[in-house]
Amino acid sequence: MSPLSAGDVALCVPCYCEPLVGFAEAIARLDPAPGALLAVDDGSGDGTAERLAAAGFEVISHRSNLGLGAARNSLWRRCEELGFQVAVFLDADVHPPPDYLRRVCALLGQERIAGVGGRNLEQSPATRADRWRARFWPQELGSIELMDAPMLVGACASYRISALRDVGGFDVRHRSHGEDVDLGRRMRARGHRLRYDPAIAVHHTRQDTEMTLVRGCYRHCREGMRATLRTPGSDPQPISLVVGMARKLVRAPLSSLVRRGDPGEALLGSAACGAGMLGYLVGWATSRPLQQRSLQ
Repeated sequence: MSPLSAGDVALCVPCYCEPLVGFAEAIARLDPAPGALLAVDDGSGDGTAERLAAAGFEVISHRSNLGLGAARNSLWRRCEELGFQVAVFLDADVHPPPDYLRRVCALLGQERIAGVGGRNLEQSPATRADRWRARFWPQELGSIELMDAPMLVGACASYRISALRDVGGFDVRHRSHGEDVDLGRRMRARGHRLRYDPAIAVHHTRQDTEMTLVRGCYRHCREGMRATLRTPGSDPQPISLVVGMARKLVRAPLSSLVRRGDPGEALLGSAACGAGMLGYLVGWATSRPLQQRSLQ
């Protein structure tokens, strides 16, 4: 496997109504810098495209909001047109460290893997919802390195263009959640290997209200279950997801009461985990076979 340099990769950012607070500064500190900065403005209509252009991104504009799966497809296909080997996906609400690309390229350039991802760490949670999310709903796969990960968290995942092409890219039905779960399971079904390295970390700056947290938990689980059911035979199995959420529905509120004496956090935990359980059940009831379509 030939060495990979930062010039061989394009940094790809899907955006919908993003304030980009501190994001451009974090990208400017990357050392080495990527070969290109690419972004999709997914029908924002709020100045997101202008903010991205000012930060040095080539902006692909969708006239209407097509969703996260479609935005990621536009980005990796543009990478392919430009001749890049790797699409390095970052969400607009994360801040990578300066050596982020160096770490990604070191792994992808030395091993026969299709993708590499890392941890999405909460940065200074400001609200009760943020603090609950950091404790009980982390956007990561843990602190242990996985040489054959089941998926990569979309906020900080890098993929070889050849592997994305092989599986047909992202399923555009995943408009806000689950596209990363679906892609990872389909890649593994095709024999591709994904590596999770917790040493590759970004800081998550998202701020939730209690309502947006509960809604996000529901969508996360609904779309995750749909992705799981479309690739039967791969772990985790649907029943294990439901059992895990049932445990969290009991443990998270109890932890808030016993360890922190916070009934408000306990109520929030019950609502969030209950929404997650409902999402799993709705996803199970409404799943359809995989039917991808290309983004024209």
